[in-house]
Amino acid sequence: MNLYTSAWSIISTKNQKKFFFIIILFLILSILEIVSIAAVIPFVAALFSPEKLSTFPLLKNFSYLLNQYQNFLIPLFCICFFFLFLLKNLFSIITYKYIFNYNSEIRAEVSTKLLKKFFNQDYLYFINNTQGKLSATMSSETSVFSSEFLDALMIFLSECILLAAIFILIIFTGNSVIFFAIVPIAILTMLILTLLKKKIKNWAASRVELAEKMVTVSQRIFIGVRDIYFLKNLDQLINNFYLLNKNQSLLDAKTQTISIIPRALLELMGLMILLITLLYLYKEGISNNEIITKITFYFVVAYRVLPSFSRILVQRQRIKYSENSVKIIKNTLMLEDKRILDIPNNDKIEFNKSLKFSNINFSYSDKKEFIRNENITIEKGKVIGIYGQSGSGKSTLLNLLTFLIKPRSGKIQIDDKEISNEYERRKFQNLITFISQDTFLIEDTIKNNITFTTQNQIDEKKLNNAIKLACAEKFINELPDNLNYMVGTHGRKISSGQKQRIVIARSFYDSREILVLDEATNALDEETEKKILQNIINKKNGKTIIIVSHNKSNLSVCDKSYEIEDGKIILLNKKT
Repeated sequence: MNLYTSAWSIISTKNQKKFFFIIILFLILSILEIVSIAAVIPFVAALFSPEKLSTFPLLKNFSYLLNQYQNFLIPLFCICFFFLFLLKNLFSIITYKYIFNYNSEIRAEVSTKLLKKFFNQDYLYFINNTQGKLSATMSSETSVFSSEFLDALMIFLSECILLAAIFILIIFTGNSVIFFAIVPIAILTMLILTLLKKKIKNWAASRVELAEKMVTVSQRIFIGVRDIYFLKNLDQLINNFYLLNKNQSLLDAKTQTISIIPRALLELMGLMILLITLLYLYKEGISNNEIITKITFYFVVAYRVLPSFSRILVQRQRIKYSENSVKIIKNTLMLEDKRILDIPNNDKIEFNKSLKFSNINFSYSDKKEFIRNENITIEKGKVIGIYGQSGSGKSTLLNLLTFLIKPRSGKIQIDDKEISNEYERRKFQNLITFISQDTFLIEDTIKNNITFTTQNQIDEKKLNNAIKLACAEKFINELPDNLNYMVGTHGRKISSGQKQRIVIARSFYDSREILVLDEATNALDEETEKKILQNIINKKNGKTIIIVSHNKSNLSVCDKSYEIEDGKIILLNKKT
């Protein structure tokens, strides 16, 4: 039951209500199914034994009319019988179209909830979890949850409702003897489920692991495609990709095979019971017309009951196979929020004097302190430089200063007021424009990558000025479509330096009180780099600027520079 309560908690209140509406649709569909099955007996009787219609309370007067107007009423009865099945099938199509749309909406909703939950975690969460795992949770697991688990659950419920309705019909029509045929089928179904349960559980665990690996490999291939062209062992990479796909395909093939076996067994069992029933009725000396009527009814019931049992079995397998997806999504959504997202961009903390870190300690594990008992002060309106070799801790210090990660101990003050809660930290982050060496571009136009806003909200004057300050004017004008040029997937249609200038133009366009540059100009030539840095300094207008670089010459524009080495923060120079 925990599995279903977990799945229920994942779905929003709006879609929970829609789920109940789907149950109502299933009930209506079951009624139409029952009416169509119940109509079989009088329909067959009308064709072969009209006098037997008098045994049906609603049709006792119909046998007389049928004898009088047989040539007219039998074709009419056939037409009505056909349109009853037509109505049932049309309603079935409409119902399942609604379900398919519902599953698609659930997938989009859950993926978005997961993305928001990820952003509610601190930066350490992304460091400690692989990109493949997070991407698989948002894509593969949400897809399995909506298209496998929920779809299987709804079909399972619909078939159970239908079976219950058919059982009521059997009792109502006085054909309870058919239960002797249904009970063995039900027992067989439960035995098959029990035998397959363990195998399906193991396959489900393997599916999750393979999904993570597939997403990781695919992402790395497309991100690093240029480097891959020059690999000596490219064949090995392709072979590894093939093996992952092959294992995933074999796993899917096993699942598909398992889904066929129960249906075949149930079909054979149903046929055997139908033949035994036919022989029994014949031996009892029942008239051929009555045998035809009963067998037709039994056949129509079997025609619906056997596939229902088969579907219930298959859907139970699908539910078991997708169980891990429910657990993964539920556990992710239950993560404690480490950050607050729902803070307006204009809700900012007062920052008039300084940001001060006192006796700060930080480590990525409990074994070794990465930064030990250090102090640093960032004064408002100053240009601060941070220097260090690769792996020295520059990015870690920057992540602490921007509250992307939290120190294990120490005191943080803004304007001499201690900051101890997440709400104040998020308000401080609203002051920051952050540019890193890992340029972030969306697959869109250059204009939209700079402005990140709707077309009617773009300030054209501000945009042109940002492009000029980022030294991006020339290369944009040389491109076809200029600002409307599509940068391509991962920005592959432009160079690394052009990417960085677009991102720097974004920082000028989205001008905030604190500008952080984390190796943000390392892909630029020296002349362009110096010009952009000088533009940043000339246009800082009271901004606080933090420049992180492994190149000491870039820090010559700074009012104060620090070097970080072996967890220590050392003052390099300070302008008087």
